[in-house]
Amino acid sequence: MARKAHRQINQYAKEPLLAILPGVTLTELWQMMRAMESTLQLISYLVLFSALLGLITMLLSSMSARRREIAIMRAIGASPSFIFLIIQVEALLISIAGIIIALVAISMGVLFSQTYLAENYGIVINYFSMNSQMLIIVSVVLFSTFLLAMIPAISAYRMALHDSLGMMTT
Repeated sequence: MARKAHRQINQYAKEPLLAILPGVTLTELWQMMRAMESTLQLISYLVLFSALLGLITMLLSSMSARRREIAIMRAIGASPSFIFLIIQVEALLISIAGIIIALVAISMGVLFSQTYLAENYGIVINYFSMNSQMLIIVSVVLFSTFLLAMIPAISAYRMALHDSLGMMTT
């Protein structure tokens, strides 16, 4: 029935009209939106990856400046595992601070744009809240931080006490 009416409207010679089938059109729209969503998700993964690499690069570059600090801690009795733990905790604290700032920014952005989007575009956005997907993302970020922070942490762990103390005298 719908296809027959669609065909009749499209073939009506007196008035150039086009009929659309809402189901087909909406399916095409959602397919386009799915592709856009996948692209944005890929971009967000790349941003996360580059941010984590930046964090590790920052920690590695600060290791040379911390050689004396690490040597002093080891000289007063800090174990290599304690040095490893300090580097890990620092990386995780930086990531947690970034997560908190991001969640506050998202919440404020949604809060302040809700009425504008609803009034001007008819788009209703519910208030931002933590859900299971968000908790999974936060967990993945923290776990990735832990894994990647092992690089500078192992570097600090393996730093020889005599090499570090030798730098202090020069």
